Amino acid sequence: MAKNSNNSFKFSDYLNKSPFNEAIPWFGGDLQTLRDTFVFDSIQAKKDKKILLPINNISSDKFEGDYLLGLLEFPEKFDSLKGIVLITHGLGGSTKRYGLKRIARKLVNNGFGVLKLNLRGAGSARYLAKGNYSARCSNDIISAIKFFRKLLNSEFKDFLNNKDNIPIFGVGLSLGGTILLNACLDYNSGNSRKLVDGLACVSSPLDLISCSNCIERPRNFLYQKWLIQRLKRQLWDGYRNEGILLPKSKLSKKIKGLKTIGEFDEEFTAPSWGFKSLKDYYYQASPIFRIQKLIKNLPPIFLIHSKDDPWVPYESTLNLKNSVNDSLDKLTILITNKGGHNGFHSNDGCWSDEAVKSWLLSI
Repeated sequence: MAKNSNNSFKFSDYLNKSPFNEAIPWFGGDLQTLRDTFVFDSIQAKKDKKILLPINNISSDKFEGDYLLGLLEFPEKFDSLKGIVLITHGLGGSTKRYGLKRIARKLVNNGFGVLKLNLRGAGSARYLAKGNYSARCSNDIISAIKFFRKLLNSEFKDFLNNKDNIPIFGVGLSLGGTILLNACLDYNSGNSRKLVDGLACVSSPLDLISCSNCIERPRNFLYQKWLIQRLKRQLWDGYRNEGILLPKSKLSKKIKGLKTIGEFDEEFTAPSWGFKSLKDYYYQASPIFRIQKLIKNLPPIFLIHSKDDPWVPYESTLNLKNSVNDSLDKLTILITNKGGHNGFHSNDGCWSDEAVKSWLLSI
């Protein structure tokens, strides 16, 4: 634990020397949030290895042929491999999202392997699993990581020069961080082994109730419309599987009628994952209500949040920071004044990507 405390101090020293400053012309939370919609930096294409990760059916503990799709990439020099980072996308996203590919490239260039994960029903994995992910799809994540560890110790052992106990870290962007954090809280191995060896979350909701209230504000009308269109496309792509919730004759009308993320979660996410109601789902899937009680289940955690995030209120992250004085060796919480939602664009590139990379190197 002393080693961890020393590394945390070094990382704090790095943050003091490298504060976040907005890049011109991306001033304010909205422009920081939208920057990647307008500008795409060059990312050198690499060949990923497709990995199928078996998961059980949502409503049972049985394997019925469902898989998650992971895209695995290693750095060129395996002798200095620093670990493998599982990266998860946010709401309505997939491994095709630009921000996910950008942070993956930075990590690979700095000696990490990366496993970019499509969550249940997302992106290219749409037809590999029934249903869609939720903010607390912990069984999916736990099953995927367990299977991947076995792969490392079997199929990839020679490839990795027989390295043992390669650390696996997690990086979650937006809701992807919430999902990984919930999985860590729900995982109990019976020994000191954590689900992952470290977890960084960027702009991740800790309280889904306050997050829902925020996105419903009139000023966020266009954001919500954009997000709900992505979620509806996800439903259209998997309509054959969603028929278990509604007769197919009514499903088309139901999807067309969805106007808000809350309606999407109430009609599809909550019932398919066994929650009693929308309110029950948002409460049960909000890590903020369980972190204090289950903090022993957590690995070292790094949370980044901005005060001007237009989608996810920062107050829950701030309240957590103010209440974990006895756990500062495990939780590193950074709240910036600027940065937007999963933005943090500086003149030197994406500052949060650099901060996450530096934190992973410090633990």
